[in-house]
Amino acid sequence: MPFIDTGELFEIGGVTIHIGINAFSLLALMVFIVGIWALVASIKNKNLLAVLFSVATVATFGFFAIATIFTYGYPDLGH
Repeated sequence: MPFIDTGELFEIGGVTIHIGINAFSLLALMVFIVGIWALVASIKNKNLLAVLFSVATVATFGFFAIATIFTYGYPDLGH
C-alpha cells in the first residue's frame, strides 16, 4: 500500500496520473541515488566501464522511480 495518495490528478495519453509512494518506488529511488554517487565516483576515477553501467543504472531506476510515483503503483502502460 502506498504511503501517500493524492487521488487522480490528470490523464496523459490514457495513463491516469496519481502521486503515490510505495515500497517499490522508495527502493528504486534509493538505487537511483546510489547510482548517481557511483556515476560521480566513476567519472572522477576515469573508469569508462563504470561510467556506462552507472549511467544505465541512473536511467533505468530513475525512470521506474518517477513512473511508479506518478502512476500510483506499478505503471500500467500497455493494457
